[in-house]
Amino acid sequence: MKDISEYFEFLYKLERTGMKYDLKNITALLKALGDPHKNFRSIHIAGTNGKGATASFAASVLAEHGLKTGLFTSPHILRFNERVRVNGKCISDIYVKNFLDDNEKLIRKVKPSFFEVNTALAFKYFEEKGVDVAVVEAGLGGRLDSTNVLYPDVSVITQIGMDHMQYLGNTLHKIAKEKLGIVKKNTPVIVSDNRKVLKNFFKSAIKQNQLHYLDDIIKFRRLKERAAGISFNLIYNKRSTGLSTPLLGKYQARNAGAAILAANIFAEKNGFLLSTALIKRGIESVKMNTGYRGRLETITANKVNYILDVSHNPDGIMESVRSLSNRKIDLVIFGIMEDKDYRKVFEIILSSFRNIIITRPQYKRALEPSKLVRIALNSSAKRTQLMETMDVKEAIGLINNAKKKPGTVLVIGSFFLVSDAIKALKLEKHFE
Repeated sequence: MKDISEYFEFLYKLERTGMKYDLKNITALLKALGDPHKNFRSIHIAGTNGKGATASFAASVLAEHGLKTGLFTSPHILRFNERVRVNGKCISDIYVKNFLDDNEKLIRKVKPSFFEVNTALAFKYFEEKGVDVAVVEAGLGGRLDSTNVLYPDVSVITQIGMDHMQYLGNTLHKIAKEKLGIVKKNTPVIVSDNRKVLKNFFKSAIKQNQLHYLDDIIKFRRLKERAAGISFNLIYNKRSTGLSTPLLGKYQARNAGAAILAANIFAEKNGFLLSTALIKRGIESVKMNTGYRGRLETITANKVNYILDVSHNPDGIMESVRSLSNRKIDLVIFGIMEDKDYRKVFEIILSSFRNIIITRPQYKRALEPSKLVRIALNSSAKRTQLMETMDVKEAIGLINNAKKKPGTVLVIGSFFLVSDAIKALKLEKHFE
């Protein structure tokens, strides 16, 4: 392999080997690499919704305190390199090349999945970079997720919802139990999920001296949402701190609170205190410090405001719809993966918006638009005006060629859909 595209093609082909939902392969890979995950401290985050934001907030706050901070998230929006960062800077193509050149024989021998190689690559990178802390987002589930070889300083469980049911179970309690698989002996565990039906489960499943239940510790007041983001007061240890972030969605206050609590516990365990001023700066600078993008993010192109949102499960979609309740959305571009709960998600979209373009993200797991059309025909949302395109580029073309352009267009349903929209709108430079 010579060109970087060949290296990434090699990586992406590993997706086709199917889901490897156990720890055998990642353990073998890491052992051959010298167990790099044992040579850095970490914060481990699992959940259905909010884990990427919580990880990014925590990484941003710790980086503002002068710590060399690794961040591992997934999936990416435009480039694989977005998944692995140190102090906001993406892993380089050269490092990816060298890692795969050095370990190609090992990979072919172990036959790992894409995510297993991705995890091993990230952990080796963090070791070699000498990070003070790595903030690691679990991929799927928790108990048997590749990242669950870590012994972190603190674990976080974010909001639980119905997603990946074929692997994690078909009830909230079953899914929550899988997420709790990241809990380690004597390790503090923050639970930011606020579902009443799960509260007793968490309190009985986690030892009292380990559990930090967010709603018992932190309160949120004066939460305001504006076009530029949200502001709120966070009350912790009887002290109120005013915070603001460029991220939209009132739910981001909860993610920020969990991240601050995680960073605070990490700091106390490692002999230092957090600065209020640097916490504020970390929450304010989360986009710049971590590259966290594509969540209710507004970009203007060709005199149209596009709101890009990667939400892809019922709870995530519902939260986004609620956050947009005061905004006039003229048109929605919607597409989703076939392994998601697309029926429930699309019912939310149909009941919330009038004008919708149904399309197909350019990815092998994408749902065919015709299936969504059939759902729409049987839906009670009779006022909905539907159009169908084969891809996002065609949908954007319809908007650009319209005599009367919509003022605001929501692009929602998948990371891949948002990625396609950014490319179709030629906005890649805004996301570098």
